[in-house]
Amino acid sequence: MARLRARQSFDDVTVCNGRRAGKMARACTPRRRHGAVKRFGSEGGRMTIGQWFSFGGRIRRKTFWLGYVLPLFVASVVANILDVALGLTTAPMADAAPADAAQVGPISGLVSLLSIWPMLAGSIKRLHDRDRSGWWIGGFYLVGAVAAAVAFITLAAATGGLFIHRDRAMGPEDAQGVMLVLIVAGLVVAAYGIWLLVETGFLRGTVGPNRFGPDPLGGQGAQWQPGAPPAGWQPQAPPQGWQPQPQWQPPPQQGWQPPPQGWPPAQGQGAPPPGYGAPPPGYGQPPPGYGQPPPGYGQPPPGYGQPPPGPWTGPGQGGSVPPVRRD
Repeated sequence: MARLRARQSFDDVTVCNGRRAGKMARACTPRRRHGAVKRFGSEGGRMTIGQWFSFGGRIRRKTFWLGYVLPLFVASVVANILDVALGLTTAPMADAAPADAAQVGPISGLVSLLSIWPMLAGSIKRLHDRDRSGWWIGGFYLVGAVAAAVAFITLAAATGGLFIHRDRAMGPEDAQGVMLVLIVAGLVVAAYGIWLLVETGFLRGTVGPNRFGPDPLGGQGAQWQPGAPPAGWQPQAPPQGWQPQPQWQPPPQQGWQPPPQGWPPAQGQGAPPPGYGAPPPGYGQPPPGYGQPPPGYGQPPPGYGQPPPGPWTGPGQGGSVPPVRRD
């Protein structure tokens, strides 16, 4: 009974596997297992806590927004409200905020720190759904670090000249150069971030399985379909001289006939005579000696190649060799 219930639960998960169209998908509401959170339309129907923190596999856009972005955003808002309510920080829009007031409360800071891992996990799995490596997330942080370093070095060089040479103020050329570097660095980081947002949040994943796992939407990808051959295609001709083998024919029955239809007779009508319905003795066997050569076949006749009887009396007329016996 327990196995039957487990099988039914597995079938519910398989049938309700995130199909976006059809009445069956809209009416499908599988039961939620204990200790697992619902996986929003991804493969398997459910996602455990370990899978939620995992960097492997693929998730679709709905899972990314409803399973990662929305919960983390709600947690951040609740943390800010708790910080303000407990007096750990001032309200963001407060008019009279002290200068030394903390801008980020401890609860908000802790929630933000704990949100880094799941947000990375969701973003990487969305990149996997797009058939891209998760290292593109690392590239974003690398570009941001390089842009920040370039901006810092530019500002340090500009202000360093001002402090070293106190007799000279920062000119318009220095200010324009610093602003240009800051704008270019900011545009590079913003362009990278917008591309990542579009890839992870708005574009559909690859159809069918890819190198990171099966399609969370249940797609099978491009499959072979029978159709007309390409233009110009010709079937290959058989090699020259090739002839098809003749079709096998059963041997003749040699007068033997199968039993008539309706045999054996019904019970009570008697039994057939012995041997009735069986082939005659030797049926299908070759006759004795079939396929064997006759006696002496291929052997020379007696005396073939031997000299004639009697002594040799010398060459015959008109030659120097003895006469040859021809049988």
